[in-house]
Amino acid sequence: MTTTIKVSDETKQLLDMLQAKMTLTFRKKKPLSELIDDITRIALRHEDELLQIKKSPSQEKAAPKNISRMVKTDAGTMDDYVYVED
Repeated sequence: MTTTIKVSDETKQLLDMLQAKMTLTFRKKKPLSELIDDITRIALRHEDELLQIKKSPSQEKAAPKNISRMVKTDAGTMDDYVYVED
């Protein structure tokens, strides 16, 4: 089964460059569909890296590492740590 996907011109150009490099390396042209299959498998092996999104400045405001459960704080302060606005 095949599916048609839309990619930006830049992504298509990058795929073409990768395909050309692989053709030179292996001396055999690999179809784009196989190249995307390989890229997908590699991406799944590195899933944790893919799932790490770049944090927005509001997300970087994290709770201090040395915070204890016994520390008293007001609800407003805790809301700053728990609820992040995007």
